[in-house]
Amino acid sequence: MIQFTRRLLLLIPCVLAVSGLSGQTPDLRETIITSDRLEMQGTPDRNYFYFTGEVKVDGTNLQILCNELTIVAMRKGEETATIGEIDAIQQITARGSVEIHQAGRSAYAGLAEVNPKVGTVTLSENPKIIDGEVEVEGYQFVLHKGERKFESIPDPNAPADAPSRSVVRLGAMPDMGFDQTEEEITVDDRIESIPEDNQATPDEIDEEEGVDRVDP
Repeated sequence: MIQFTRRLLLLIPCVLAVSGLSGQTPDLRETIITSDRLEMQGTPDRNYFYFTGEVKVDGTNLQILCNELTIVAMRKGEETATIGEIDAIQQITARGSVEIHQAGRSAYAGLAEVNPKVGTVTLSENPKIIDGEVEVEGYQFVLHKGERKFESIPDPNAPADAPSRSVVRLGAMPDMGFDQTEEEITVDDRIESIPEDNQATPDEIDEEEGVDRVDP
């Protein structure tokens, strides 16, 4: 195991551009991770990276801030090397005050789990997503890579009489004009006015219906 206690900077090729907050596919560039501390450990087939203390990730149109970050990557090269050559990333886990910013959208959570193979990011522990004037809060969110959509997962342990619900906050709604006076309301030609001179009198109505009117 290798430990660093100084301010650390690590380059990992473009693997964190999978946050799913953007449908765009910009040119990929290397990802830079900085932290106060790093521990790295290698096994015959994997590399483990443990970042702690003011962790910051800068990648392709992407920034991640958190307290702790764990990356599990496949390795290749000499098996006897402490840390082999970094290959495909298997899992990325961010913990503590997680912020993900990409393409003008932001996500906040206590826990974020990235699955590069599937192309999803799962946000847990009071997650919130902000996209322009729209804010969404819920129990758990699953974001999908390359799509501007996400799933809101309810709390499976919530009581039946008080289920967990997603909360969506939108910008101010425009005035729909429901407070118009009767004179201001128009319904095109769906309602036609009947001229007073064409309206039937009570006697004409009685005659048509065959009713004998008895005056008091």
